[in-house]
Amino acid sequence: MSTGKLGLDPRVVRAARRLAAAAAEPVIELARTHTTVSVERATLRLAGLSGAADAGQGAPDGGSRPWVNVVTDAVAEQVGLENGAALPVWHSLLTGDCRDLTELATRTEAGAVRFVLPAGPAAQRARHAARRAVAAGLSAVDRRRRERATRHGSRGFT
Repeated sequence: MSTGKLGLDPRVVRAARRLAAAAAEPVIELARTHTTVSVERATLRLAGLSGAADAGQGAPDGGSRPWVNVVTDAVAEQVGLENGAALPVWHSLLTGDCRDLTELATRTEAGAVRFVLPAGPAAQRARHAARRAVAAGLSAVDRRRRERATRHGSRGFT
């Protein structure tokens, strides 16, 4: 028996979906358990960290150095990126006296921030705060995309 517009046998479709899920699982698991510097920088950008250190503040060529680079590099050096940058960054925000990500980045550049990987309830609080910040960034991206689509007419990018 075939159904749908393509006339495919539903049993074959189900079997194909099961096989595809099984084939994709190792790749999905790899993505869940590994990160890159670029992913961690993008996470900080989505959470609202922008701008750069002024010339001479640690920039090797005398130019500016993006704050996301400053913070991600410090986290990588101090605790590693195996667990991402968000946990140590938001733990520092929640337990330190920095008002926001930019102040944290400024102090990081000056060597005044020591990142640690939190555990237990502290990790849960940091994870929750980081997720809220990144979700707000994603919402802003979605809102701008909808505004562009409305302004320019939907071109298939929703």
